[in-house]
Amino acid sequence: MRMTRCVAVGAAALLAGLLMVGASPPAVAEDGDETLVIGTMWESLPLSMTARRSRFFNESEILDTLVKMDFDMQLQPGLALSWSRPSPTQWVFELREDVVFHDGTPFDAAAAKHSLERVIDLLPYAADLLNIDTITAADTHALVIETNAPFAALPNQLTDAITGIYGAASFDADGAFVQPVGTGPWRFVEYNPQQNTIVERFDGYWGDLPDLAQIDYRYIPDHHARTIALEAGEIHLAANILPGDVERLSEEPAFAVFQAPSAGLYYAAFNAAADRPVGDARVRRALNLMVDRELIVAGALDGVGEPAWQFFRDSHDWVPQDLPSYAPDLDRAAELLAEAGYAQVDGRWQRDGEPLTLEILSYSSRTEMPLITEAMAALLSQQGVEVTIGLYTWPGMLDLVRQGDYDLSVVFWTPDMIGHPDLHLKSQFHSAAELNYQNWAHAGFDAAVDLGRTLDPGLDRDAAYREALTILHDEAVVMPLVFKVYVAAASSAVQGFRIHPSGFFYNFKEVGLGG
Repeated sequence: MRMTRCVAVGAAALLAGLLMVGASPPAVAEDGDETLVIGTMWESLPLSMTARRSRFFNESEILDTLVKMDFDMQLQPGLALSWSRPSPTQWVFELREDVVFHDGTPFDAAAAKHSLERVIDLLPYAADLLNIDTITAADTHALVIETNAPFAALPNQLTDAITGIYGAASFDADGAFVQPVGTGPWRFVEYNPQQNTIVERFDGYWGDLPDLAQIDYRYIPDHHARTIALEAGEIHLAANILPGDVERLSEEPAFAVFQAPSAGLYYAAFNAAADRPVGDARVRRALNLMVDRELIVAGALDGVGEPAWQFFRDSHDWVPQDLPSYAPDLDRAAELLAEAGYAQVDGRWQRDGEPLTLEILSYSSRTEMPLITEAMAALLSQQGVEVTIGLYTWPGMLDLVRQGDYDLSVVFWTPDMIGHPDLHLKSQFHSAAELNYQNWAHAGFDAAVDLGRTLDPGLDRDAAYREALTILHDEAVVMPLVFKVYVAAASSAVQGFRIHPSGFFYNFKEVGLGG
């Protein structure tokens, strides 16, 4: 599906009315006291290993990972009790004993080896992220991983959803994925396409058992409809509610609103191909200087978000602290466009008689995405840039991005999700990365990222990543827009819910339903 808009109105008008309307919620059945019903904006797709990079299996805790990330974004034992690095290319993981998969088969080093090897075979991007050469079951509960090169980020990468440990029953005789069989506190039970997925408590779980008996994940893609379903008592919790609903629901005693900063970043990725107008770094810098992120947060998101001026929040030691700001500077933006050969004619930027025109691609399935995309486009239009927006489904947008017929794609990624910069710098911007669709390559950036992933935490590692991020910033490869503040709303009966800062982990094993 595509919705196209030619943006030629003032920013104030668009910022006041950026709303999307979608499908109606599915029919809702009666729920028992021990069943939590959650309305989600994404369909869980539990029978597809590649959907959203397998996030649902981690969100729902059907699968465990070897290493986990706690609520302070620190590494904690998962299925691995401890890990060590005897040499620059070797990691040894000591695994938990007395753990079983949902089908009753034992978890051990051989099972972990089989799972990770299937992941690498079935998910092409996993091979580069994990950098694994060989995996050996050295003992029943000792797993040895040899990396292709020194790779200090491996424990962090093993917290990612793509590395969830699958039991052998997850795959058929040919090795194809058929269903998620894990070791987590929840066992997959039922999937109804375009409607819901049900998981139930796994009483053989190795950790503390959940209070809830079941969780029903209802697919409600319309962002208004999720809130309506909550208010109607059809669901207990609505994930990713609209910013405009936060204040109203917060004032109603029947509901609780949860909001917290998360690892997510909304940003515009530039197509740096030489034949595109944004192939010129001066144009990319100018556009960055035209967009007031604070206005986007205040006007389009009702204050629910944080303005983003760099790719990572500046709380990390490996983030440069002294880079020139891309805070709005229209005079400097005009200078840069003039250097690139553009001139303003009747308030519109043009070169050689042709207007500066940008084709912006985005998708509507994320709650804030249309609001942010249209606000950004409105601000650019206000400054004399011709803009056309195409809003698609996520797969539809990605297909067009791969074809290269665009100037900016507004996307959402989670740079901080594993507590290490390697995940997204390597997978999104390295010239050899499978997911680098921006036609941008920089030898200095590649070298800094390649070095950083080999180094243990410390001054040298931080310096390498500061160099990479300085290049990314100076080249204006992206336009950071908004750091996500995750928002959910629940019935007051829901107890114990917390937002995990990764943004991809529900932790419903600590949730109960009160009277």
